[in-house]
Amino acid sequence: MHLLYVTHGYKPAYRFGGPIMSVSAMAEGMVERGHRVTVFTTNSNLDQQLNVPVNCPVEVDGVTVWYFENVDLQAKYFWWSRYVSQSMGYLYTPALKSVMRGMLPSVDIVHTQMPFIYPSMIAGRLAAASGTPLFYNQRGVFHPERLRYRGLKKRLYIDLVEKPLMRRATGLIALTPEEVDSYRRLGIQTPCHLVPNGVDVGRFRRKARPNAFANLGITDAAKVVLFLGRLHPSKGVDVLFDAFASVAQAEPEATLVLAGPDEHNLSSQLSILAESKGLGRRVVFPGMVVGEEKLELLARANVFVLPSTGEGHSMAILEALASGIPVVISPECNFPKVAEVGAGMVVDRDPKKVSDAIMSYLADTELARAAGQAAYEFAENELGWSSIVTRLEQVYLAARDHKSGKILRP
Repeated sequence: MHLLYVTHGYKPAYRFGGPIMSVSAMAEGMVERGHRVTVFTTNSNLDQQLNVPVNCPVEVDGVTVWYFENVDLQAKYFWWSRYVSQSMGYLYTPALKSVMRGMLPSVDIVHTQMPFIYPSMIAGRLAAASGTPLFYNQRGVFHPERLRYRGLKKRLYIDLVEKPLMRRATGLIALTPEEVDSYRRLGIQTPCHLVPNGVDVGRFRRKARPNAFANLGITDAAKVVLFLGRLHPSKGVDVLFDAFASVAQAEPEATLVLAGPDEHNLSSQLSILAESKGLGRRVVFPGMVVGEEKLELLARANVFVLPSTGEGHSMAILEALASGIPVVISPECNFPKVAEVGAGMVVDRDPKKVSDAIMSYLADTELARAAGQAAYEFAENELGWSSIVTRLEQVYLAARDHKSGKILRP
């Protein structure tokens, strides 16, 4: 099959976070199965621009990627809106439309990966108009908590643009059962397929090298509490900081690492607050971490924490599990099995409850070791990419065969 993925960003646009890893892993997995995969994306890297060729095909790890130039309409026509709103923007890529029209006759499946952006809107409309099977992925965007942020604008856009696309789609893709519910709450009855994210467990390691982060002032004796993701209010960074203030009083060796791109200048605000509480050297902001640095940081952490207001199927959590780290997450992360298998704790977004959970692992070495082992086994046995790629491949094949009129085997 020729699969066309349409997404907001692609490697190396890691500042967008987890979707970049999951979409690229799925694309590469499909290539390994013998399928031809083309990705239509933008040259955006959240608040930066990628240094890549634009409006032409580039091969990235076996996948043909078109990085279309993003024309920043906000900066051109609505510059004032930057002072009242912050987001990745509409990602207007005018060159995409004509290229897609020329390519569509050879495409078997179109799979859009993110709502609220021009590439997904125009690709969805063209696919539906041509009769090409269209699959629609929301990636946690319709979580009730996330829809409250700039809610009026989102609701209007959903009614005018997203609902018609979802109704015309061949199928919806949900990362979690909660995403299935969020589609249905919008009144969409299109068939929905549950296909979670996965993780390549073999890439991760269980132990960091000695003095790996001495440059950040982190000694080998430190007990590292790790947050890995965008520094954004929706991720619960403020809750974690308040929780750590209590942890730091009880555990003198505890260090909080807040790793990720800073969209809202939170690092400056929290640095000032940390200094005022006497925690200046114990709260570290390494910025965006990728590659070896990220693998080492995950291996170095004693506990991973994500008190988010809403997630799809967090790649950061998956990576922490694959690294054998106990995780402390909120119910809104939609990962209840973490607690069921003993790989961590699911606690409310309350600083006291979060700090108690963190201290449980920092104070009890055996509990932390058992949770870390359960996390690793959970990732290895149930969250690997191979079975997930197979699941999605079967969904695609059924749609292709239905369109061609083939008789499907039971």
